[in-house]
Amino acid sequence: MKFFLSVAAGLATIILLINPKAISEAISVSAASCLEVVVPSLFAFTSLAIYLQKSGLYRYALRPITFPLSRLLRMDEELCAVFVLANIGGYPVGARLLSELVRQERLSAKDAGRMLCFCFGSGPGFMIGIAGMRIFGSAAAGLALFGACFAASLLIAAFVRSRGAFELKPAKLSFDLTSNSFISSVVDAARVMFTVCAMIVGFSAVSAMLRVVGVFRLFEGIFGSGEIFPALLEVTRVSELSPTAHALPICGALLAFGGVCVLMQIAALAKNIPLKGFLLSRAPASFIAALISMPFAGFFQPKDIPVIAPEAVVVPFTKNAALSVCVLAMCCILLIGAAREKR
Repeated sequence: MKFFLSVAAGLATIILLINPKAISEAISVSAASCLEVVVPSLFAFTSLAIYLQKSGLYRYALRPITFPLSRLLRMDEELCAVFVLANIGGYPVGARLLSELVRQERLSAKDAGRMLCFCFGSGPGFMIGIAGMRIFGSAAAGLALFGACFAASLLIAAFVRSRGAFELKPAKLSFDLTSNSFISSVVDAARVMFTVCAMIVGFSAVSAMLRVVGVFRLFEGIFGSGEIFPALLEVTRVSELSPTAHALPICGALLAFGGVCVLMQIAALAKNIPLKGFLLSRAPASFIAALISMPFAGFFQPKDIPVIAPEAVVVPFTKNAALSVCVLAMCCILLIGAAREKR
């Protein structure tokens, strides 16, 4: 393994020296994508999910959903709330919430690893804005994909629960509605976004190197399309899929899988949580999501899309003042949070 990684690092260095332009262009595009796609679709949901947990409000705010869900899955309502937040808040939310329960010693690392198998989803905002609107020109297509992925998570949850109960230590019911709770939630969400965006930018460089050496062409021959392999590496590239007759189930499978980049983000965020079961669960989750998506594919055929918009021109993020200000604000939040922790 060390020899392989050393050779890979050497090849990467050579590619960077020979063709730096392709790498820098890929990084520029991915950075703009983070600003225009990832942060707008995930940051608010992530902040809200963390705040609901920190404040204790999630035990009551989600009760209309968690009460019947707890009866269906035979699982504690609080864990059902984590399940719901993880599937509507975005890929990193589940790992972040479960890590907090493990840190509080209320949930064992083993049970957190089991729950991570189904506390994983991109959320409706991402699916509607990126998959639904950009591929099919339809918000309904994004909702269908979200429903398929949520149903896949629900089935995985039922299976995992059938293998054994989850033990959550009770905690005194209390609410923290102070400004400190809100600020710390936003700071934690900013840290999550920084990790996510850094991984996306890093993976864009890796993808550019693979494209330079011809790996993409090899997988294009395997998959019959040059659009699937990039999305397997980095899930935001799912927006590049063509609206073919089979695009909906393919998109559902890719979104349920999450992409290699997201899996590495989860590994970085899920501290002290075993990931073996989670990684093994991605294949069946993808299959189930694709299977559930198939009946809806007929409603979003290419013939139903009268005009396919031309490829969007990415504006460098340095020219987008509003988004640049948002990033500066997020950096300030991180610095303030770090200073508070030191004190």
